[in-house]
This record gives sequence, C-alpha cells and structure tokens, in this order.
Amino acid sequence: KQYVASGKDLTGTEYTELERKIATTQKALENLEAQQNNFNGSVQAMGIKLGEFGEKTEKVGTALLPVTAGVSAMAAGSVAAFNEIDEGYDIIITKTGATGEAAESLQKSMDSVFGSLPTSAADAGIAIGEVNTRFGLTGDSLEQLSSQFIQFAQINETDLNGAVGSVNKNLQIFGLGAEDAQGYLGLLTTQAQATGISVDDLMNSV
Repeated sequence: KQYVASGKDLTGTEYTELERKIATTQKALENLEAQQNNFNGSVQAMGIKLGEFGEKTEKVGTALLPVTAGVSAMAAGSVAAFNEIDEGYDIIITKTGATGEAAESLQKSMDSVFGSLPTSAADAGIAIGEVNTRFGLTGDSLEQLSSQFIQFAQINETDLNGAVGSVNKNLQIFGLGAEDAQGYLGLLTTQAQATGISVDDLMNSV
C-alpha cells in the first residue's frame, strides 16, 4: 500500500518512519512547551501580567505582537526539532552503515534514549551508532549502555564519541566485553573523582 505526502508516494515502511519522526518531534515540542510554561510562571511571579500589558498598548496590532512572536517561535521550534532528529538518524547510518529493518531498529533505539535523557538527538545518535558498532549490541542492551555512556560523558565532561572508543579498547586489553562496560565506567568515574585525574588521562594510561 502506498501513501501520499506533499505530492510524493510513500511506501508503508517510509510512512512508518515518518510517523515515528513526527512522534519524536512531538516529544521535543512538549519539552519546549514545558520550558515556555516555566518561563511564563516566572514572569507572572515578577508581577508582569499579560492582561496589564495589553491594556497599556495603543493599538490592537501591537498587543498581538507577543502572541504572534510566540506562534512563530513554536513553528520554528518544530522545524528545528524535526531537523535535530534527522541529524541523529543520519549519524547512526553513517556510523553503522545499517539499512532497512536494521536501520529502523537503531532509529527506534535512538528515539528511546533521546526521550529518556536530557541529551541532544545528535549525542543519542552518536551513542547508539558507536555502541552498536563497537560492542555489537541491539535492542534494550544497546539503549541501556548508550544511555550510560551519555551520562558518563556528561558527568566527566569528556567527548562522547571518543569515550566509547577508548572504553572499548581498554576492555579488550583485559579480555572484557560489553557486559563489563557499566562497571568500568563507574570505576573510571570514581577514580577520576578520587584522584583529580581526568577520565581521558586514565583511559590513555591504560
């Protein structure tokens, strides 16, 4: 069965992928809306009320300017969010070379990681692509270790892409595998905190 979007015929698989992108974009927009609500609450706490502002304007058009600006910002935000998700997908394909169902599975894993952590779609794509390529993981195991690497990079202020590669090499030196990665990430973090030596220097020393 074929579907039509903007004059272009879409296959069932393409339509499913489009639906997933839309769903992920919607989550990004919900986060944006939550941030906007928090901002509005702060404004009201300072005693600035939208009604009072509207009454002071001399023209109806001027009163509507903030509303128009808000709508435009939301529209721009939706486009930016959609593009951000596409960037994450592209990173996965570049790193793994996956196609078809394999690519779709990795993209779903990226959606899950992106939706569960305060991270960018690009970093989610990097983590999924690198962990899948270097550790051979898929599904829940891939999502769990990818999430741990993202948190490791954030906590230790280190490069995510490089961290996955370095940890993989360190584990190989000791004959260890993906099942040992979480413990090793914890060990690196605690030793870095205890000694003041960066995780990058620790991994390079190994």
